[in-house]
Amino acid sequence: MKLRPFELSLVIIFVVLGLVAVFAISSYSPAPDAPEDGVEVGQVVIWGTLPQAAIETVLQSLEDQNEQFRNVTYRYQNPANFDSLLTNALADRAGPDMVLVSHERLVDIRRRVQPVSFDSFPLRDVKSLYVDGAEIFALDDGMYAFPLAIDPLMMYWNRDMLSTNNFLEAPKTWESLVNSLFPEIIERDFDRTIQRSVVAMGEYSNVRNAYGVISALFIQGGSAGVASEYGGRYSVQLQNRIGGEGDPLRSAVDFYTRFSKPSNTLYSWNRSLPEDRLSFVAEDLALYFGFASEGKQIQRINPNLNFDIAELPQDGSATVRRTYGKFYGLSALKSSENLAGAFSVLSSFRRQNVADAIAINSNMVPVYRASLGVGSNDTFGRVAYRSAPIARGWLNPNKAQVDTVFQTMTQDINENRRDISGAVSDASGRLQGLY
Repeated sequence: MKLRPFELSLVIIFVVLGLVAVFAISSYSPAPDAPEDGVEVGQVVIWGTLPQAAIETVLQSLEDQNEQFRNVTYRYQNPANFDSLLTNALADRAGPDMVLVSHERLVDIRRRVQPVSFDSFPLRDVKSLYVDGAEIFALDDGMYAFPLAIDPLMMYWNRDMLSTNNFLEAPKTWESLVNSLFPEIIERDFDRTIQRSVVAMGEYSNVRNAYGVISALFIQGGSAGVASEYGGRYSVQLQNRIGGEGDPLRSAVDFYTRFSKPSNTLYSWNRSLPEDRLSFVAEDLALYFGFASEGKQIQRINPNLNFDIAELPQDGSATVRRTYGKFYGLSALKSSENLAGAFSVLSSFRRQNVADAIAINSNMVPVYRASLGVGSNDTFGRVAYRSAPIARGWLNPNKAQVDTVFQTMTQDINENRRDISGAVSDASGRLQGLY
């Protein structure tokens, strides 16, 4: 059928419009999600002590969902140098906008952090969402970090060494460790020279996690820890037992130092030996007290080592289980020139799926109650997940300075410069003076 000029023009117009519509639909892509609360993220720099790859993976995922996160960067800093690097950078006005560190640095950086008021994030929500120990970030005047991960102190044990001596599982109590396992595993010469150690306790310089072990012992003993008072003032109560009499710090240090005294039946360690983790990897140490995140590192160092992970031993008469734990959280700094962007990042990081990814990528444990309830099928994670709810920390004034105090305390006892009571009282006084 022959079309009239007018009809032909209409057909051509509709065909062209149809082609334009098809092209528009095929080339359409939805706009990226707007930043939370409608805030432009902008450039945000995060410094932290968690592994670089663990955070970069999460940032890449966030950028895929929202292109504004392309300006958010993370820089790993060695924990040993973190404090000095941060102080110098802030003095030069070149510091980060946010920090991702453990609670062990909370008191030291508190004055630099912009807290989130409990009006914006109620304490009730903190208690409902996170495990109990994460409340350490909730101070008198607000939330100083949003919890992301927990690294509980665990016990690693040499399966071959224990099974050869007819022990099919790790000791669950300190009593079982010292009364049953210790006499069978320890190897000493006639002159008390140690050939094979059971536990690395007593000394400080060559015990990788001495601070955590001592802390776990006095926390298990019911120590009241440190009370935070209004206005940022702190009161050391490590020697005070919650709801009862006794001196948890003294009891902890007394037990800890027995393992380094040659005259004691529990003599198992001295300062001439290599660092305890190296000894464990070399199969010269039966038990090693390390954090959950260390499991895969130990595996890489010695792939042939037949070892496993277990909960830290508890007191046989204890009605409440406890271990020490590092709680990692993300904070915005007052000095940031982009606080709005920093808080937008904070809102994204505190989502359960994001926080869980950070914890798992770092070989740690999620801090959300709901996530712990799901559990883990990871070789080390399954056990670590059970220790996370019983993990606790305390507000030390400065980790490096407290290490010095604790090391002096143990050396004074080991070298008979002070008795246990005197050394512990001196340490408590020195700690109070550091706040």
